[in-house]
Amino acid sequence: MAQTDLSPRRSLRSIDIFFMVVAAAAPLAAVVGNGALGTLLGNGAGMPGAYLIAGFVLILFALGFVKMSPHVKGGGAFYAYIRHGLGGRAGGAAAYVALLVYIVMVVGSVAGVGFFCNIFLLETFGIDVSWKLIAAVCLLITALVGYREITLGAKLLAVLLSLEVLVLLVLMLAVFSPGSSATVSTESFGPSTVFSGNFGVAIMFAFVSFLGFESAAIYNEEAQDGPRTVSRALISAVLFIAVFYAIAMWSVISAFGPDKVAEAAGENPGTLVYRAFAQYTPAVFVTIAEALMVTSALAATIALHNAAARYIFALAREGMLPAGLGKLHARLQSPHVASRTVTIITAVMVAAFALGNADPLMTVLSSTFGLAALGIALLQAVTSAAVMAFVSRHGAAVGAGAKDMMIALVATVCLIAIALLILLNYAVLTGELGALDYAPWLIPIAAILGATVHGPGMGRGGIR
Repeated sequence: MAQTDLSPRRSLRSIDIFFMVVAAAAPLAAVVGNGALGTLLGNGAGMPGAYLIAGFVLILFALGFVKMSPHVKGGGAFYAYIRHGLGGRAGGAAAYVALLVYIVMVVGSVAGVGFFCNIFLLETFGIDVSWKLIAAVCLLITALVGYREITLGAKLLAVLLSLEVLVLLVLMLAVFSPGSSATVSTESFGPSTVFSGNFGVAIMFAFVSFLGFESAAIYNEEAQDGPRTVSRALISAVLFIAVFYAIAMWSVISAFGPDKVAEAAGENPGTLVYRAFAQYTPAVFVTIAEALMVTSALAATIALHNAAARYIFALAREGMLPAGLGKLHARLQSPHVASRTVTIITAVMVAAFALGNADPLMTVLSSTFGLAALGIALLQAVTSAAVMAFVSRHGAAVGAGAKDMMIALVATVCLIAIALLILLNYAVLTGELGALDYAPWLIPIAAILGATVHGPGMGRGGIR
């Protein structure tokens, strides 16, 4: 009897994967939230340059990441690469750090939904609803969707993404049009401006805006030309995202003027971009931007919750967490126990912030995303180190050489430098809750726990 080929059909082109990666990004949130906070707390008018630097470093990282991805089982997870290149204990440490990253990002994203939904309701309907109540509703929706593992339709996400890009393009065209009163200069890209102020905070907010781009690696087996197709798509997508974010943020800075944008952000960073819309576009675009920001933040919260639940489910199956967390719902076939666990943990953390009267944007979102960015930078640095170890052992067999080793080395050094900058400037992100200054210690604690309980199947891998 002939053996049935269960391999997926290689039908995806570079352009297909490119759009999948870009769709995973949230351009409006990256500008309205991360960009505005980076402007206020980071390097002011130099924020566009921070996006370009983050993009350059991630392209270096992606070159090694894609080179190794065909030989790694479970291609989208950093811990799979680290386990494959550096062994089980390193993989276990990375798995727990990644889980921590996703959980704290859910918390920050819930607070973001509360903050931006409050603005939308107040500005559009004149209703002032506490961010705490909105956050509670967001947690309830996320819990329901996560428990049943309902995924938002690809077409719906594509429509929302297209609207986000279009509304930002409207702002860019309005600001940069010949008759505009905006102060347009290249000051935002000059080294003296880019590296001014708290550059570590700026690069942190730029860096976290690219979260999820590595998911392109999971399409290796479906790409027409395998890793080459994925590599082209991934690098093109990172380049596009970096340039688009930079130009969008440049338009916001030009709307207020490079010398006045930090002061404008200080009035309320959460409304900085909306005020730029109000100055240069009809009022309807302000409302559209505010509404899309809420849907973008809610979709991101659901995606992060599901990712965290999937991590817990996978680690339970590998023996790194209690086996009960790896159960599937009998009827829904969803990781309901893992999802419920994420809901409980994130609800407790959000409640703690709410009881402490923490500012949802300046403290909750800033501190959690800062911690996540630190964890991601370290995970990517160790992943690049795993690429170097893999190339040193199997370079000849996989067609990798000294150039690939050098690229991975440069990426590792750059990512470690970014992690150090984030760590040194982390206290800027914690607001009035001084106890949060010690939050970065959660990363080594998670790493030690993960290395201690690494699963029996987490040994170093070969090539396949």
